[in-house]
Amino acid sequence: MSDRYFDPWTKNTFLTFTVTKFHESFETPFQKIEVFEALDYGMVLALGGVTNVTERDESGYHEMLTHMAMFAHPSPKRVLIIGGGDGGTLREVLRHPEVEEAHLVDIDGEVIRVSRQYFPDVAAALDHPKARVIVDDGVAFVERAVANREQYDLILVDSTDPVDAAVDLFTEGFYRNCAALLGETGILVPQSDSPSFYLDRVARIHELLSSIYKHARLYLGQTLSYPGCVWAFTAASQGIDVGAVPVPEARVAALEPELRVFNADVMRACIALPNYIRRRITGQPGWALPTIADEVGPGTIWRPGTVKEAE
Repeated sequence: MSDRYFDPWTKNTFLTFTVTKFHESFETPFQKIEVFEALDYGMVLALGGVTNVTERDESGYHEMLTHMAMFAHPSPKRVLIIGGGDGGTLREVLRHPEVEEAHLVDIDGEVIRVSRQYFPDVAAALDHPKARVIVDDGVAFVERAVANREQYDLILVDSTDPVDAAVDLFTEGFYRNCAALLGETGILVPQSDSPSFYLDRVARIHELLSSIYKHARLYLGQTLSYPGCVWAFTAASQGIDVGAVPVPEARVAALEPELRVFNADVMRACIALPNYIRRRITGQPGWALPTIADEVGPGTIWRPGTVKEAE
C-alpha cells in the first residue's frame, strides 16, 4: 500500500505522486522541506509543499533556465545564481568552459544539504573548484554586491514561486540592483512561472523587466512536474536580445552530448510564443487564456504537502 503526496497546482487541480519511501520532512526558518521517492519520478524534493526537483524532469528546467543566456552571451565568465541550492543550475553553468567563477547564493542551507545527500547528480557541481556556494539572503547579497561595485556577466534567479521567502526576488528594486551588477552586456534570467495557470504572474514579471531593461525576451521550456508542464523564463538585458542572437552552433554542438533537452533547434524555437501568451504580454485584446487565482484558497481538499494513504 502506497502513500499519496498532493502538490496543489490550484485549489482544484493537483499533481499526485505515488510515494514509495519518505526520507525527510521538516521545517526550517524559511520553508518546509520534504524528500521522498515516487513512482515514475524517482527522488522528489518539495519546498513549502510544492514540487521543486524530481529526478525525472529536473534537467528540463535547469537546462532551459541556464543555457539560453549562457549561449547568447559571447563570453560568460562570471555568473551569479540566486537560489538554486539543489545545485542543478550551477551544474549547467559549469558545463561552459568560458566560466571562470560561479557564485551560488541560497537562503536555506538545508536545501543544499538534502540535495548533496539525496540528489548527487544534481548537486555534483557544488564542490567544483570554480564554484563558491554561499548561504545568505539573495536580496541582501545583491545589495552588498552593488555597493561593492561587483560585476557579473549573467545572473540566474532559480527561486521558488513569488511567495514566502522568495517574494522579494520578484520586485523592481531587486531587478534594478541586478541591472547595476550586469552593466550593458550582462543578462538576467529569472524563472517566470506557469503560463498555463498563472499567466498574470508571467505577464507581471515580463512587464516589470521591460520597464528596466532594453530587452526582455520571454521563452518557454517543458517541466513535467510543474503546473501546466510548460514553464516560462524571461531573459533581460540592456545590450543583448537573446532571441535575436545567432545560435553559436559550435559552442552548442560541443555541449549537446551532455544535455537532455537543450540544443540549437530548441534555442531557436523556444522564443516562439502561443497566441494567448503573446496577446497577454503585449496587451492585445481577445482570446487570452484566463489566468487562475494566484493562491490556493479556501476549500482546498488537501492542504499543500498532505500525504494520504491510498485506498
